[in-house]
Amino acid sequence: DDAEAAFMAVRHALLDFAAGAGIVPAGIVPVSALRGDNIAIASPAWPWYAGPTLLDLLEALPAASDPVHGGLLLPVQYVARTGDGTRHQSRVVWGRIARGSARVGDRVRLLPSGIDAIIVNVLGVSSVSGARRAGESAGLVLDRQIDVSRGDWIAHAESAPRLTTSFSATVAWLDVESAIIGRKVWLRHAHQWVAGRITAIEGCLDIHTLEPAPAHALGANDIGRVHVVAQTGLPLVPYADNRVAGAMIIVDPVSHRTSGAVLVEAVH
Repeated sequence: DDAEAAFMAVRHALLDFAAGAGIVPAGIVPVSALRGDNIAIASPAWPWYAGPTLLDLLEALPAASDPVHGGLLLPVQYVARTGDGTRHQSRVVWGRIARGSARVGDRVRLLPSGIDAIIVNVLGVSSVSGARRAGESAGLVLDRQIDVSRGDWIAHAESAPRLTTSFSATVAWLDVESAIIGRKVWLRHAHQWVAGRITAIEGCLDIHTLEPAPAHALGANDIGRVHVVAQTGLPLVPYADNRVAGAMIIVDPVSHRTSGAVLVEAVH
C-alpha cells in the first residue's frame, strides 16, 4: 500500500549489503514488470522517485573492455585456408584477442604445443590490417605450417602463460546435483573441452554475512572455493588479470547440464 516506504526499505538493505561486499551501485530503480513502470518511461504513479529509468541507467553504464596492456593472448576459434588451392595456399588462425595486440613481425607461441612462429599477416573481419588489439577478432597468418586447431591458444612468446593442470577457483554452483569432492566434470575453457575433477572444497560463502563458512559440498546457488585438477594442461591466469583466460564453466558429463561458473584465483 505504501510503495515509497517499501522501496526505501529495500534500497536501504541493498546499500548495506553492497557496502559489505565492496560494491558501489550505479543506481537502484523501483520498477513494475506488470505495468512497465520505470523500465523505459518514468512512472507517473511514483512521483517520489526522480531518478533514471532502468534503460537510462543501462545505457549510461561503461562498456567492459579487454585489457590492451600485456602480451598477446588469443584463444583459437577456427582455422581457415585462403588462396586458390595451389601451393600458395595459406592457413589463417582466427580468434578474438583476449589480451594485448597482434602485429606483423611478432613472435608468438602456440599452446599447448609450445612451438614458436612469426606473424606474417594480420587480417580483420573484412579487411587486411597490420595489427589488431584486445576485443577485436583477428586472423593470423604464420610464417610456418604448424598443427593448430580449435581450442589451442596463441600467446606472445615472451609472456606465454605456463600450462597447468591444478588450480583453485571461486565457483558459483548451478546444478541441482551438489558439487562434492571427487566429482568428475567437463571443463569448458574458451573453446576447449577438458576432463577434470573437483579435488577439494575449501568452504562456502555465507551470503548473509559475506563470511566464508566450512563446507564439504556445494548445493544449487552456493558460492564456494574449490580446487580442481584438469586432465591436460591449460594456459590459465587469474580471473582478476584476464576474464577470458581466467574463466570457464563446469559441465556435467552425464546430463550435459551447465553445473558451475568458475573464476580462477590461483594456478599451481
